[in-house]
Amino acid sequence: MLAFVSMLVMLLGITMIRSEGNPEVVCFGDSITNGAMVNGKSWVYFLSEEHRKVDFVNAGRNGRKTSDKDEILPIISEYHGAELLLIMLGVNDLKDGNDSLVDDCVSNVDWMIHKVREASQGTRIILIAPPEISLRKMSQLNVGKEYNGNTFQALRKLSGEYEKLSKRDSVGFLSLLNTVSPDNFVDGLHPDLEGQRQIAEKIWRLLSAKFGLK
Repeated sequence: MLAFVSMLVMLLGITMIRSEGNPEVVCFGDSITNGAMVNGKSWVYFLSEEHRKVDFVNAGRNGRKTSDKDEILPIISEYHGAELLLIMLGVNDLKDGNDSLVDDCVSNVDWMIHKVREASQGTRIILIAPPEISLRKMSQLNVGKEYNGNTFQALRKLSGEYEKLSKRDSVGFLSLLNTVSPDNFVDGLHPDLEGQRQIAEKIWRLLSAKFGLK
């Protein structure tokens, strides 16, 4: 019994330390967030390395689409006390993109936002429109998957629609259009290390200027 009480006290102590420590920022996304093609050194990695007073959680998964919206449920359950939740999705939904696919992205993300609100009212949400693709650097593999000029245009439209959604749902918004230099892609879809660093720098400017992170 004494051992159990001691363990409980220790666990409570850890919980208190965590709640009183660094703010936690959960980054929910796809392979760009996960760090595909750069050995996991995505924008989340650079933010973690350069801003040690904030705990950045990489909740990216290769291949994730907005239609995989249920995947946010265990994330918000595990990190229900997070200061911020960043959502960056859409590229994988927009192969040979069109207006209908853009609308589906908006509907799916709207659902996610409401689920987060239901589960954790104290967590602030930032919706991030992903960078456009680089047609010049597109690999033949990704050409075969139908990432093309329609995808490029759909991503530009998605940014505008995400901004409208952010206003309707009263969440933060950031567009990464024109953030990653066209040459800073590995295969047309995934930023290289310098491209990931460009994303990290832009996201940090928002987090520090509008959300008070230091």
